[in-house]
Amino acid sequence: MSHWDELCARAARQAIPIEVLIELTHHCNFRCRHCYIPDFAAPDLLPTGRVLDLLDELAGMGTLVLALSGGELFLRRDWREISTRARELGFDLHLFTNGSRITAGDATAIAALDATVHVSFYSRDEAAFDRFTARPGSFREVVAGLGHLRAAGVRTILKVPLMGWNLGESQAIAEWAAGLGAECRLSPFITAKKDGDTAPLALRVLQEDLVRELGGPVLGCHDEGARTGPDPDAPLCAAGSRYACITSAGDVMACNILPGADGNIRQRSFRDVWESSAWLQRIRALRPRDLPVCSSCSRLSYCGRCTAQALVEDGDLVGPSSHAQRRAELIEAASI
Repeated sequence: MSHWDELCARAARQAIPIEVLIELTHHCNFRCRHCYIPDFAAPDLLPTGRVLDLLDELAGMGTLVLALSGGELFLRRDWREISTRARELGFDLHLFTNGSRITAGDATAIAALDATVHVSFYSRDEAAFDRFTARPGSFREVVAGLGHLRAAGVRTILKVPLMGWNLGESQAIAEWAAGLGAECRLSPFITAKKDGDTAPLALRVLQEDLVRELGGPVLGCHDEGARTGPDPDAPLCAAGSRYACITSAGDVMACNILPGADGNIRQRSFRDVWESSAWLQRIRALRPRDLPVCSSCSRLSYCGRCTAQALVEDGDLVGPSSHAQRRAELIEAASI
């Protein structure tokens, strides 16, 4: 186990929010088909001052990694002020963006902050990219933004959600990113919208296709050592134990895809919500033994069960995830 893994495990046991995502806005200039945001017109309810105060709170509670996101982050005019304060407090700062609004000046400012930028990217096919974002010219805007980031020496990560229509490009995108000097992270993790609308799930790659095209049991991420089973005393996942998401309305969520919030930082301190929310306490208290069906299943150690998926897609917070069950079947078949 790495030092970071040990730190994460300790933070989860002690309920220290070492990783926090703040969605500063739900507004966006793209309309990507897989997006989990249900309402792009929702007003931004966290003013700059409250966000700056929040950063001080998080620093005092032990947060180490901070991500600022949207919608489209760079639609917030105060992103530089907020980012600057975040770095002054020593956070490992990550900026999530579609990349279309990043100018050379922005890239220079980001480089001075020593922040990491994550850019969503979908295809090397310009027409297909623009169709997916529903914004003509979006491909060229994003590529230009990437060029500015790399020219300024900013650590840049391409986040590529794999779907049925772009799976065949995965290798080409990864090679193109390497040519830019950027990292590339491929992921087949497509989720429902925050309001429970499951329409984006239709974009998912069939897991059989993942195995066939990319090799190994689902992206080759299966670790044979994981078959020893999860720690029975460890939280089910980071959600609500060492990770939190704060929406642009101020709601504190266990993670950005698990429905439910039981406190808002517009009325209360983050610490008060984090420590006293009944919903967060319920999520962070969950252990493998609390899963009536899955606790006795040997597949739990490698199926990749997601509590949010189990709740949203199968209707039961502590029940099996049909998506994870299928993944386990493929892992077993590939291991024979």
